[in-house]
Amino acid sequence: MNSAFYINVFSATVGIVMGFLLLSGIVLPGVELNTRLVLGLIFFAYGMYRYLQVYNKRKLIKRQEQRDRMKQAQEDIIRKQTKV
Repeated sequence: MNSAFYINVFSATVGIVMGFLLLSGIVLPGVELNTRLVLGLIFFAYGMYRYLQVYNKRKLIKRQEQRDRMKQAQEDIIRKQTKV
């Protein structure tokens, strides 16, 4: 895995945690409730969005690797059949 994967997972985690902390009132307790809720929802939604993007990208990479393995196996079978 490359560093971009870890950066994306980290930013998704930070977004979700920060959103949760804002929604619960642990962070910025002196700020008006509506403002804190809006900021918390924005951070939480952004974190979830990043997480879903990472998940889908990883799933796409795995699917492509599986296709490549299947194509290689198919080529190996064809190569063996033509040698006989």
